Amino acid sequence: MANAIEGQSESVEQQKTGGASVAVPRPIERERKTAGGLFRVRKPGQGTHVRWGTAFGAGALALAGAHFVWEQMDVVSISEQYDFLIRTMVPVVLLVAALYGIFVLVGRNEKVIEFMTATEGEMKKVNWSTRREVWGATKVVIVTVLALAFILAIVDLAFIVLFWALGVLRMPMSLLQTIFGGGES
Repeated sequence: MANAIEGQSESVEQQKTGGASVAVPRPIERERKTAGGLFRVRKPGQGTHVRWGTAFGAGALALAGAHFVWEQMDVVSISEQYDFLIRTMVPVVLLVAALYGIFVLVGRNEKVIEFMTATEGEMKKVNWSTRREVWGATKVVIVTVLALAFILAIVDLAFIVLFWALGVLRMPMSLLQTIFGGGES
C-alpha cells in the first residue's frame, strides 16, 4: 500500500465515493508500556488520602494475620535446626505477599482506584459540623443516656417491689439490703 504514514496501519479501508476508491488510514492501536513495572501506581495524585488510609488499615490487618500465623507455627516442627527459620520465614513471606496484594488492589486496580477517588471527592463535599456543634450534640447524648438509665433503674426497682409484694420473688433479707448490697456478715 502506497504512502503509509508512520503511526498508521498499512491496512487501509477502501471507501467508495462516486465510483472511485479512496484510501482511509486507520490508526495503529499500540500497547502502552508501563514505566515502573510491578510497582507503578495508577493515578498517583488522585484519592491519596483514602488510598493511604485503606492501605494502612489493610496493612495492619496483614500484620496481625502474620503475627497470628507466627504464633500458630509453634506446632510445626520439621527439624530442630530449621525450626526458627521456618517459624519466622513463613509469616514473613505471607506478610510480604499480603502487602503486595494490598498494593495491587489499592495502587493498580482501576475499579478500586475509581471508587476511592470518587469517595475522596464526595468527602470533600460533606458539610462537617463545627467543634461547638459536636460538643453540644455530645452533651445532649450524655444527658439523655443518663436520664434513661435513671428512669429504667426506677422502673426496675418498681417491678422488684411489685413482684416481691406478689410473692413471686422471695428474699430472705429486707429489700433494700438485697438491692444495695447490704446483708448478713
